[in-house]
Amino acid sequence: MDDNEDKRRERAYRIWEDEGRPEGRHLDHWQRAEDQHEETEKEADRSEAAEVAAPKLGTGNKNASGGTP
Repeated sequence: MDDNEDKRRERAYRIWEDEGRPEGRHLDHWQRAEDQHEETEKEADRSEAAEVAAPKLGTGNKNASGGTP
């Protein structure tokens, strides 16, 4: 079992517990866990893309004393 599947399983379990452990709703809980996991992955991808696209501040040419050349 991979890490992503473990995360989905734990998320579905938390949903089940939060709803009072109802019987017969496992497919709904699993689907909601899948949806939430996918959204989390998309947000992480967007965040990484924004970090790559953002200009780096403070990367100007400075000499060893910390001043500009």
